[in-house]
Amino acid sequence: MTPITPPDLLRTLITGDPAQLGPADLPLIRALNLGGYAFARLPLTHPLRGDLRADHMNQALRHGVIRRELRALLAAWTGTGIPVMPLKGFALAEFEYATPGERYYGDVDLLIPDDAALTARAVRLGQQLGWTTDDHHTRPRLWTHETAHLYSPSGHVRLDLHRYPVAWLIGSRAQVQALTQALWADARVHDWQGLPLHLPAPVDRALIALILNRSWGGDQGGLKPADFTDLHTLMTRHGLTDDQLAHRAAQLGASGTWAAFRRVCHPGREAYGYGPPDTRDTLMRGIDADGANTARPTRARVWRDRFLTLPALLPWLPRTLPDVLSAHRAWRTRQDPRAFLEAGPTARYAEPSPITVEHIVGAVRWWTRLLYPRQSRVGVCVPRAYATSRALRRYGFPAVFVSGVARTPGGITGHAWVETPHGPLESYGEPDAGQRFRETFRHPART
Repeated sequence: MTPITPPDLLRTLITGDPAQLGPADLPLIRALNLGGYAFARLPLTHPLRGDLRADHMNQALRHGVIRRELRALLAAWTGTGIPVMPLKGFALAEFEYATPGERYYGDVDLLIPDDAALTARAVRLGQQLGWTTDDHHTRPRLWTHETAHLYSPSGHVRLDLHRYPVAWLIGSRAQVQALTQALWADARVHDWQGLPLHLPAPVDRALIALILNRSWGGDQGGLKPADFTDLHTLMTRHGLTDDQLAHRAAQLGASGTWAAFRRVCHPGREAYGYGPPDTRDTLMRGIDADGANTARPTRARVWRDRFLTLPALLPWLPRTLPDVLSAHRAWRTRQDPRAFLEAGPTARYAEPSPITVEHIVGAVRWWTRLLYPRQSRVGVCVPRAYATSRALRRYGFPAVFVSGVARTPGGITGHAWVETPHGPLESYGEPDAGQRFRETFRHPART
């Protein structure tokens, strides 16, 4: 039997007959982070619902924890007159899908007006409630579309505070500012169980928060599986039509982008262009037609953007270098992972804050880019995971090194990553690795 492809799986789940799916499709469902969505779409008697119930419940429980911590913060903000607009994953899970367990997401994204004093006040109120910050809000010259990062008292929530709804990486700032003003102008105040939140107009939830965010932002035309379920959910829930989206796109100077997106991502038109190599080119041509892509990200531009985050990581580069070099030797000599991971110094510090953890992970990622410039070709997941795990454990964080395998069209693929004892390590950037790869090794082992 020919393995099902991502476009075929998306088509079957969204506009096809999910009852056709079987056990062989389970790895791909989870690899695309669609477990919770598939659970809700499958017939009640379908045998896969038993396997996917945990996916749905875990995402719903995680959303509940995030929701509780976020509401306390937003109550302080809205109570002092700070307008707040939820965007992207959290907003979709909370306000659009039938149940929050259907939509996987990572960080929480909120939009507030582009005002340095207002941003500083929002961060200060958060700190009074026990949230911590990496002080990005104190460096306005480094701001792009994001102005601040906050971490909840429990460490479960990373919040990205935005001034623009799309990443300011292409086009002019005036163009992004005009887009932001249009979003605020047509937003509606929604009573979220006593908290007044600004939600985009339904057409803007689809066009600006989804389509333009994906196309004009840092992804530069790269699609994600959730784009298809998100667009279908928004259009179905709000009765949006192509004519409405085309009219709004014309108002915003985004007709080319909308037309291109519609050709590759539009469940209503059976357009499931996830994965084919021409998908990105199609989207990029649409962006070019709108004149929004006056600064297509070259390799130099990508590195320039990375350098904007470097100052915060500088103190951690020398601190993590011994771990990186030791990891390189262990990898090259095929040393037993247990011997390597146990050979490092024991933890000498109290468990670090989420910000420190993120800086350690980021510093090792920087070293990996510098020491392995061809990493995308040769694959260096093992030394990176080795170094990250050992550095984190040395600073008191209970990191777990994990490796696994997955069957792909090209054969068996191996991978290594870092988790916490309780699940994914969000700052490592691979929250779904445990679903995409069948675990073969873990250190420390489960107790």
